[in-house]
Amino acid sequence: MSAALLRRLAHLLTDDAPTLSRPERRRASLGALLSVALSVVVLPLLPGSHDWLMAPVGASVVILFALSHSPLAQPWPVLGSYLIATLTGLACVALVPHAGWAAALAVGLTVWLMARLHCLHPPGGALALLIVHEHHGQHVGIPHTLAMVALNVGLLLLGAVLIHRVLWGRPYPYRAPADSAPTRHRTRDASPLQRGGLDHDDLAYAVKQLDGFVDVQENELITLYNLAVSHAFERHLGLNCGDIMSRDVVTVTFATELEEAWQLLRRHKVKALPVVDKFQRLIGILTVADFLRQMDDTRTAGLAASLQGLLRRTPGPNSDKAEVVGQIMSPHVITATPETPVATLVRQLSDKGLHRVPIIDARRQVVGMVTQSDLIAALYKHIALSACAPPSSPAAPNA
Repeated sequence: MSAALLRRLAHLLTDDAPTLSRPERRRASLGALLSVALSVVVLPLLPGSHDWLMAPVGASVVILFALSHSPLAQPWPVLGSYLIATLTGLACVALVPHAGWAAALAVGLTVWLMARLHCLHPPGGALALLIVHEHHGQHVGIPHTLAMVALNVGLLLLGAVLIHRVLWGRPYPYRAPADSAPTRHRTRDASPLQRGGLDHDDLAYAVKQLDGFVDVQENELITLYNLAVSHAFERHLGLNCGDIMSRDVVTVTFATELEEAWQLLRRHKVKALPVVDKFQRLIGILTVADFLRQMDDTRTAGLAASLQGLLRRTPGPNSDKAEVVGQIMSPHVITATPETPVATLVRQLSDKGLHRVPIIDARRQVVGMVTQSDLIAALYKHIALSACAPPSSPAAPNA
């Protein structure tokens, strides 16, 4: 067999095979071990159950711990599939005299019912086959069988909850983050990045066109789509924050008086000033909103008077109001580095409702600032240059 044929065969066998990162492989293996070990420890303690660690549980732990985000790994598919497989298997044992036809009918009905009741879980088919194989032509203790299946699936789900939540600190049952959370502005509008993106109708249409089952949750699929679009945007744009940031950044310190800071905002026509320490390291940010939060009366008539009162320095050593920048600044600042891709910054500005992001180096010293205006200008220039670029010449035909 030639090397080329072997490579082609390997490609056909491994193409699109699921992959797990090294940490995920360790977690999946340990989770499967601990889950089965729980059943090994508990089941022998129950009367008459020493032979009832069911083989389909081994398949279920693969799905629960290696594919925990899958819709197949959630509690209802696990519970529903085991229940349906048990009832279908027992019914076929009782009603179909031929063992082979009973097995085929049990598996077929189990798959149909799982799909109909939205509880697809592949080990359900194995359980139906196991019940027919073990009980056909013999006396069937229906209550005993139901009890053992219930114990197995109960221990399986208990192990999944304990291992995911307690050992790894992960949510189980897994639910992708809902896209219906209140937006920053508390309106019904979606976030800027979500407008014009995928929605439920788009996904429903695509799945219908595929005419098959998609093993991923809807919200997670939208998240994957947005991440892929951002990555493609980053790859095609090729810019980072260092390419577009303004470098002559006006800053203030903790002890800068409020009036001086306000005059800097007005003079430079900016809405935010990074706050730095004596080593020029970022410790906070001062915005116009920080000033407004100090004022009780925000009516047009009272705003000017309130602002003048806030900016006017109180004589003497004591004061009942804020006097310096450090007393009103926001200490929690979202930052980026010169190497941060522009696409990453677009997501931060959009999702978090930011208008500007300070750019810092490895020592947290402020080296620049990127605003929405910088991003718009960069995107405009990129689109304009792309539109003006001459089309690539077609490849010359073979002589």
